[in-house]
Amino acid sequence: MSNRSARLHPPAILAFGAIVALAACTATDSPTASGSAGPFGPVVSSPGEGLGSLPGVEGVSYRAEDRAAHGFLAGANETLAGDAAVEINQSAVATSGSDEVSLISFGFPGAADADAIDYFARVLDDMEDGFQAGSQRGLGGGAYVMSADGESVVLAPWGRAAGSGNLVFLFALGPTGITEQLAAAILGVEG
Repeated sequence: MSNRSARLHPPAILAFGAIVALAACTATDSPTASGSAGPFGPVVSSPGEGLGSLPGVEGVSYRAEDRAAHGFLAGANETLAGDAAVEINQSAVATSGSDEVSLISFGFPGAADADAIDYFARVLDDMEDGFQAGSQRGLGGGAYVMSADGESVVLAPWGRAAGSGNLVFLFALGPTGITEQLAAAILGVEG
């Protein structure tokens, strides 16, 4: 465990300023409860329409779904070993043609920005180990992208939750190409 802290601490500090600046400049709607768009909102969107805090993207439809969130949450909690709470704000599957991408909006409730960035870095590091691929800065430098065997994972700071002001992060998993394109559209950056 001490090796991981020593290895992650410098990148977290160096990335802290850029990530906080990106998050401070990027507002998100108040994230919705895990897996739903609210008691009266839609749980499925038409192509091009948003769902909860997920913005509309041309040719992409969303459906609320919790299956990926459970695995992500279990893995993140195991990684953090009780050092922080992980909260899933929204979980959905985005569909474009026959391609499906799992999307999760998450955060660390009550964590100061520096701590949230450290927790994010720890989750990213463990995900690299599990995915067996190193991450590369991508999507305009604001995201971390891992690709292997035709699949990609994108992890990125997304903005701040309305109300609490906590940092919100995006996780996307799906086929290489569409996953990066969708994450870029959600984050509002050039892919």
